[in-house]
Amino acid sequence: AHERATTHAQARTARSAMRRSVRMACYALAAAALVVVLMAMADVGKSDDAAPRKLARQLKDITEIFPLRPTSSHRRESASTPEQDWGAHRRASMASYLAERAKCDSPDHPESRWRSVDTKAEGMQTFYNWSVPYRQNMEERPLAFETCEVEDAARESGWTFVRVGPFLGTGGYDWHDVRVNPVPRNERAKFITAKMFAPVTRDGRVLSYPPVHTHHAHMGLDGVHHWFDSHGDSICAEEQGGTACYLREEPEGYGLPLRESEHYELEFILNDVRKAGSPAMTFYMEASLRWSADASLTPVSRAHYERHDINRDFSTILLPMREDSVTWQSGQWLVPGQVIYSPKDQTPFFHSHRSFSKGMWAFAASPEELGLSLDLLERTPQSAVPEGSSAVAMDRDVCWVPRDGGMSAKEALMDRIGQSEAGMDALRCWLEPGESPDARTLDHVAGTDTSALYPEAWQQNWEDSWYDRVGQVYCNGPWEFEDGDSYTIVAVNGLDPRLDEDGGWDKPNLQHVGFKLAYETFADAPGPNLEVYSSFFDGYEAYGTKVPFIYSIPSSYVGALGTGVMPGTNWMRERGDFKQWYEDHYEDEGVVKNMQREAVLALRGPPFNQTNGFVKFGEDPFKSP
Repeated sequence: AHERATTHAQARTARSAMRRSVRMACYALAAAALVVVLMAMADVGKSDDAAPRKLARQLKDITEIFPLRPTSSHRRESASTPEQDWGAHRRASMASYLAERAKCDSPDHPESRWRSVDTKAEGMQTFYNWSVPYRQNMEERPLAFETCEVEDAARESGWTFVRVGPFLGTGGYDWHDVRVNPVPRNERAKFITAKMFAPVTRDGRVLSYPPVHTHHAHMGLDGVHHWFDSHGDSICAEEQGGTACYLREEPEGYGLPLRESEHYELEFILNDVRKAGSPAMTFYMEASLRWSADASLTPVSRAHYERHDINRDFSTILLPMREDSVTWQSGQWLVPGQVIYSPKDQTPFFHSHRSFSKGMWAFAASPEELGLSLDLLERTPQSAVPEGSSAVAMDRDVCWVPRDGGMSAKEALMDRIGQSEAGMDALRCWLEPGESPDARTLDHVAGTDTSALYPEAWQQNWEDSWYDRVGQVYCNGPWEFEDGDSYTIVAVNGLDPRLDEDGGWDKPNLQHVGFKLAYETFADAPGPNLEVYSSFFDGYEAYGTKVPFIYSIPSSYVGALGTGVMPGTNWMRERGDFKQWYEDHYEDEGVVKNMQREAVLALRGPPFNQTNGFVKFGEDPFKSP
């Protein structure tokens, strides 16, 4: 352990020294240039370490070595298309996707045909509940699952197309709640390089919002829920690509690596948001992945950083509605690496409910270093919930509401950070809503009716309103980090005044603050795909109750727990086929709780109450361990 720590410290020192050398060279060049300019002017006159977390340290020690080659570069610049071409680039990518999918319906490609899957015979678990309102008047409905494989001539890459449905909607914001586990995968796939999750019509037209809201579509990987996803804010402004933004590609040369033991699980909710009683509309969910067998791709990992769990549906936080507020979540990186930045490929990405979102800023610093302190926080009162809403304010619904100095919430936030130890130099990525196409996070859509102007059901009875759009996350270059380095994601929230011009807005501010990214690891093996639900500070307590940090990590990644590398970790190995064992025992709460406790001890070490991070395993048969 000492040798490993020494080697890692030496590597970190070498990287820091290299960066310092580059900076000094740049300073020297700048100084030389300034001297030249001053000389020219003169001539004319004559004739500008936090200690790594224990979790990070132990996770690194037990990680199994990934069988593919290590990363090829410690600094890889992501090629970017000029901003004015991003929409064209995204539409071209979608056109390519649709052309490949068309082979599933073409007699010229008999090897690529849609296949109806007998889910029971293939051991797949499916679930489809319809309800309106949510979880009321529920109906269990049958579900069809179709798949089609399209491969290149060398069978080295291709698309696995999946279509689930059909769904029948008549508007009124109904809920189509679906889960499928596991989802078939191509046996030759070593990497995933793109995804497309979107509602489509019977003939494959990708539907916008309206008429269908993708509440969420998650493709999980061995227990990590947000491995790939789409939401209601996944569509771009039309100039930036519109529905083509449902398709997201990894930057060229990168891919999400797969292990043979890993499997996917799909869950989604779709809402028909047309006016209640609209003509019946049939639609489907398409959830497709592009794979590659090219072992020379650089492996990257997915990270989803979300605010702490509130014990509420969809893990939203209740915030003041007509007062702007500030929230943040913080944590530490588990491995050394860098965030991949490619704006044309929409990475990183920020998810929130856009009606209440007024900006996001990601910093390479802790909250304390940014001047964000415990005394700023206050609980959201029940009076913030509009009359008639069933939402209930909870102890963990906490935020900062700036009320002094005559500044807006954003101005107060920037003023405080500007005067902090880290300052704005720690800023790495941001999304600020505005009127330009890349900054629009809400678009006004005109209403429609059932006249001859709108002949198809999906075109009819749209509400005249504002609808979520994605907006563009920008970063100021590569974001490099060491294991144990801090990050803080800050957001300003409040009702967009365009939605409340008559003062009649009646929906509570139930918000997400989800920062999603891909990262490259500066180590021999890729870091884990993970979800982190973290709070304002490590050890934060909300009115006497400790708020846990939840780290969801794939069971396949922590497989080294079963190799006996660490004392007391043979519990997984002794149970043989872990996945089968888990699925046979998931209803036995005592067994599962004991398994969680032992996993926590193996990852963190005793005693249990010294830190509040823990590994979260699946809680139902639709989530793997």
